[in-house]
Amino acid sequence: MRTGTPSARPRRRRAARPPVRHPAGGITDRLGARPVVLVGIALTTIGTIPFAFAGTTYVLLAIALVVRGAGLSAVNLAVMVGAFRELEPRQIPDASSTTRIMQQLGGAFGAATLAVVLQDQLTGHTARIAYAHSFAWAIAFTVIAAVPAVLLRRRPGS
Repeated sequence: MRTGTPSARPRRRRAARPPVRHPAGGITDRLGARPVVLVGIALTTIGTIPFAFAGTTYVLLAIALVVRGAGLSAVNLAVMVGAFRELEPRQIPDASSTTRIMQQLGGAFGAATLAVVLQDQLTGHTARIAYAHSFAWAIAFTVIAAVPAVLLRRRPGS
């Protein structure tokens, strides 16, 4: 059973979109993927740092989650725009499948790696310290992501 009028449904979908998505898309169109991805990585790193410190307040963690989410959203959008920008229409299905597979593999690998790090840390430390160490690893992985980001094109057609 559907709720709401047909004209109300699109407004709800727009309201649920991340607020960084629209500006990041326009900036990516003008400047290319590289600067947006690098700024997104910086935001993601900044948003992850409070999690690496035991005893951080819930308010700071909530703000950090918003910053981190904005960074991840900008990175994801800019990478997708960069991946699809110069493709022929017949290439898009293959590129879509490939990028989705890479996202799934990367996410699974990252989650598994951080789970192993956390489990290892839990054997010798309190949970608070173990989580802080695990988030330090997450920060390191995020910073390492800047290396391939530098290889992205700066501007469309460059």
